[in-house]
Amino acid sequence: MILPDEADVLEEAFFRADVSDVSRLDYRQRDLNEYVDYLGIERDIVPELYPYFSISRESRCEKHNVPISSCGCPESRETETTVCRLKPEELVEDWVKALRESEAFEAVEWESIGPTRHVLMARFDNTEVSFQCFFDRDEFERYDFEHQALEFGVSFFGDASAVEREYCYSWRQLLDDDFRERFSREVQGLREAFGVDFYEYEPLEGYRDRVRQSLRGYFSESGYEVRREVGEVCAAETIQYDIDTGKTDFVGCEGKSKFVVCHCNKTPGWHVHHFRDGRIESAEQTDLIEDMAGKIEDKINTYQDIREDKQTASRFVSVLATFFSIGFVVLLFDRLGEISVILQEYVTGWNLELAAVILLLFNGVAAIALAVVIVKPYAHDFVFDWEIDPLDAQSPDDSDS
Repeated sequence: MILPDEADVLEEAFFRADVSDVSRLDYRQRDLNEYVDYLGIERDIVPELYPYFSISRESRCEKHNVPISSCGCPESRETETTVCRLKPEELVEDWVKALRESEAFEAVEWESIGPTRHVLMARFDNTEVSFQCFFDRDEFERYDFEHQALEFGVSFFGDASAVEREYCYSWRQLLDDDFRERFSREVQGLREAFGVDFYEYEPLEGYRDRVRQSLRGYFSESGYEVRREVGEVCAAETIQYDIDTGKTDFVGCEGKSKFVVCHCNKTPGWHVHHFRDGRIESAEQTDLIEDMAGKIEDKINTYQDIREDKQTASRFVSVLATFFSIGFVVLLFDRLGEISVILQEYVTGWNLELAAVILLLFNGVAAIALAVVIVKPYAHDFVFDWEIDPLDAQSPDDSDS
């Protein structure tokens, strides 16, 4: 696993390289010593860097760091030197180990595409993200990142302009202690653009089908054609943006717009993706989804309140049933003439008839309270309707303009 000081030295070496592809670089040991001195790090760290290089002894020009035959300098300048040639895969492998040990991601995997490009797949806040990692600046600049699909760029080369690009980082930044906090803000911004959450998915177990039916009705009444075959209707979009069609609920289509309601792993909650002309767009900026999200949230919250009230009523029934039982026993003993004997034996100063009247009144009041507590939530449940009103009189295409 690569340590911070080791990463700093290598980053300095890459930064000073005046080439596009740093994977082909080699360094003299004295070059590494120079970088270590510049950073104020002890020189005994240099041997710790050797696993990331293949080491050899070669004759080089002392001035140009190339064979004498290549630069034309006199042989007097030729010297034996230790040459360190970078091994990109070994560096990436140790870098990934360090990321796994850090708290930046929940899980990390990587794949080598070639000597100059590697792909890092990670799980961040229950969301799948990917990093395209480049050792070659030219290849990095040619690559078309799909940021909406939570794809980010990572540069191992030393060009500072690369990390100034939006959603791109240097490989060293991913090892910083504050990277998770910074990255979280950027992922959140992309999530909101990629798919807008309208409610948590897991807590709705038991009545998700009612919510789906309500949403389908909303889209249909708002002028959208509702289809459940998302994989057929949005084949290109789901493939391009890696959306799991097994976790999609339905799609609402109108003109060039498609709204996919799903619970895939692109965002943590139940959400909506918006496509127009095959490209993903922000669903949050549409009147349709803003209206739908507010209305379905109100419905869900109301239904959950009714469920809680019914559970409260059940607990209240249990408590009152205990008091009813006590009152019933007292009145029964009174009728059987046994209560007087019990009171005379254990309690003095009691007025049996008064106690019976009090219990009778208590039971009457409790019966009325019980009826109100029980009937109210069940009455609300009986009249509750999952239907939500469609978007106010407005054409569908206007809603996503």
